[in-house]
Amino acid sequence: MKRIAVAVLLAALVRPCFAAGISCPADALDKDGKGALLLFSALPLGKTKFAKEWGKARKELTKKFPGLSFEKVENLHVTLSFMGPGWNPAETDAMEALSLDGPDLSSGTLPLKGAPELFGPKKHVVALALSPVPEEWAARLMKNRDAATAKGFRKRDMYDDVFKPHMSLASAPKPDEQREELARFQAWMTEHAKRFGGLALPLTRDVKPAFFLVLGKGPDTRFVPLRDYCAAR
Repeated sequence: MKRIAVAVLLAALVRPCFAAGISCPADALDKDGKGALLLFSALPLGKTKFAKEWGKARKELTKKFPGLSFEKVENLHVTLSFMGPGWNPAETDAMEALSLDGPDLSSGTLPLKGAPELFGPKKHVVALALSPVPEEWAARLMKNRDAATAKGFRKRDMYDDVFKPHMSLASAPKPDEQREELARFQAWMTEHAKRFGGLALPLTRDVKPAFFLVLGKGPDTRFVPLRDYCAAR
């Protein structure tokens, strides 16, 4: 009876350890077992009404602006937090608790309007800057970013001073040589706003935040949900 009791106690103590975290394939990890691929949390927007219209326009845009790289429909998203490489698969649950800060949609749809702006350290990305941002959402997200940084889940980055939700649409591989092309695309988006529903992005309850891994490079880049790529233990 004592052996059974001890076994039950040990099982109870061990179970949470196996329940926490995920097990990732070797290509997602470095030699120390930490995440080798870029990890970030986001609101996936590939199934929104905007995305549907974006898919129709994308072929036209690649011909009209051949020097720019246009985001794939399935990659459209609003970034919530960058974790970078070096994340620990065993800490996935704890990271998710501090990094999947979606807006409060308990009272219904959150209407956001967009305007094309330049983003990125080299101002090489044309994105829809979305507003208005609920103060509660922004405050909660920034507080949890700081907590995740303090726990060592992530490093501070250039976006940590303010939450400015945006959806990237196109980027320039050589921005200094493509300023005119970037400006023309910005103007095109503004001119064709009605085509995209006024550049509005209503967030609904079926848009749920998740962690994504960045696979591939350049035009082959794709964002894959972390828990789809790595099996839950």
